[in-house]
Amino acid sequence: MAAMENLMIEVNRLTRRCGLVTLMAASLISCAVSGNRGASPDLTGHQAENQTLPQATSAGVEQQAPLPEQHLTDDLMFDILLAEIAGQRGDMDTAVPHYLQAAENARDPRVAERAVQIASYAKQYAIAERAARRWVELAPDDIEAHKALTVLALHLGDTDEAIAQLDYLISAADDPQEGYSLATALLARDPDKMAALAAMERLVAYHPENPHAWMALSRMSVNVNKLDKALDAVNRALDLSPTLPAAMMLKAQILVRMERKAEATQVLETAVSKHPDNAMLHFAYGRMLLDGDDLAGARKQFGRVVELDPENAEGLYSLALLELETKKYKAGEKHLQQLLKLRPDEQNAYYYLGYSSLEQGKDDAALQWYRKVEGGDYWSQAQLRIAEILVRQGEVDAMQNHLRSLRRMNPDQNVTLYLIEGQVLTDAGMNQEAFDLYGSALQGSPDNEELLYAHSLAAEKLGKLEIAERDMRRILKNDPENTRTLNALGYTLADRTDRYEEALNYINRAYAHEPNDPAIIDSLGWVHFRLGNLDEARRLLQQAWDMTENSEIGAHLGEVMWAQGDHEGARRIWDASLASEPDNPMLIKVINRYNP
Repeated sequence: MAAMENLMIEVNRLTRRCGLVTLMAASLISCAVSGNRGASPDLTGHQAENQTLPQATSAGVEQQAPLPEQHLTDDLMFDILLAEIAGQRGDMDTAVPHYLQAAENARDPRVAERAVQIASYAKQYAIAERAARRWVELAPDDIEAHKALTVLALHLGDTDEAIAQLDYLISAADDPQEGYSLATALLARDPDKMAALAAMERLVAYHPENPHAWMALSRMSVNVNKLDKALDAVNRALDLSPTLPAAMMLKAQILVRMERKAEATQVLETAVSKHPDNAMLHFAYGRMLLDGDDLAGARKQFGRVVELDPENAEGLYSLALLELETKKYKAGEKHLQQLLKLRPDEQNAYYYLGYSSLEQGKDDAALQWYRKVEGGDYWSQAQLRIAEILVRQGEVDAMQNHLRSLRRMNPDQNVTLYLIEGQVLTDAGMNQEAFDLYGSALQGSPDNEELLYAHSLAAEKLGKLEIAERDMRRILKNDPENTRTLNALGYTLADRTDRYEEALNYINRAYAHEPNDPAIIDSLGWVHFRLGNLDEARRLLQQAWDMTENSEIGAHLGEVMWAQGDHEGARRIWDASLASEPDNPMLIKVINRYNP
């Protein structure tokens, strides 16, 4: 008896691990425990030959349709027990055929479902498909059975079977849109994307007057980047249903991917005029306008979303950010507070409430909001802002204690937190403290690229050029084509030494990777200036200035123009640079040197 109890425990453990509570298997096992493999009485005294399976419901699941009467024979019970125990022991070559045999002999769909699971787990997909066909045969109205057979047929390239099952799923759906969405989702799982597209084309041929069929084909075409086919298909859907909102949105998305944004915007403008109460369309139109830098138009659309659906979290968030961007702080804060009522753990909302307070000069309020950010996209930015505010308030020790505490609580974020502290110290002019901090951090992570790079920049600011060069070369030893470091090392050599040809080599390597990076173009222009190539230097620096109007690039460009005798041009560039960044120490130093 004890041996049978151990067997029951073993089988039950296996069924739990595989994710299916098979009441049928448990019933069979309980029969086996009560006697030998011969006819075994159940609790009511009936013989096994006449016993039927219980019609039970799983917790939290609706009452299932009555299961067919199942006679438990010795062979059926033997196949199931042997398959379960073999599966537990990892002998899938025994488990799979015995479960298939049980599925074919039983009239209970749960046996077939279990056979599908076991065979799929063992990657014996042909047998799994046979079991799935049996499952469908025994439970013709079970959507999960049809879905399983669809997936297996697709995997095995049995296109006719897959299409037959997909057509059933579409026909059985209460809503045609849901049916086609399910069909699209199942086909999207097929690794052979072109075969999946061909299958969808055959499905559409069955229902050519259904706009949702054409939309499904359009989505599948997008999935394989056949955008012309996708646009044709969605246009067919709109021919059948000219104002279908989902089709209008899909067409706009396709046009965006085809880089036809003006047409996409027009499609959505038409859509919202025809469906003024559709919040989803207003949101899509708002996103399109925002992408085109029409902030006022986007704000109007997001406002309409919130009017139509006050609990639309995405609408509230988008509207709030636009309001903050346009300095309508009270309105933005109001909508962020509404968002937090819907989503109390929305970390980005806390961050932007801190941002709003900071922009209004309310440092203490900003600190309170930033301290509420415990994760999410802006966690590290929130810690940076907290540190900046504390330093601005003269609380350097409090800032360091805060970040030290965070490093203890979040050891996986150590590097990020060291970098934050170092940046804040550098911005406050505490270059030696930043240098020492990075040095301490490198003791624990001597090859960390970010720490090495930050340490090298701090060393350069202190005139410790040998250390700066050593750090940069250590990065390049591990990553010889690191563009950022190639540029930084080249610029440092050009600016602080007379090793100009060596500097040019490093900067040219960086430029080969990123020819449109204004910082690298600035470095290239500067090294040409140091080499005496004034015309080339001016051309490059003018290009970099035109791209960004960065004040340090302006300082370099003005210096080259002054060296060429174009003093008025230099003053004009310096004045423009001062207007955008009046406190830049490098810019002020250059201007004072040439034009006291």
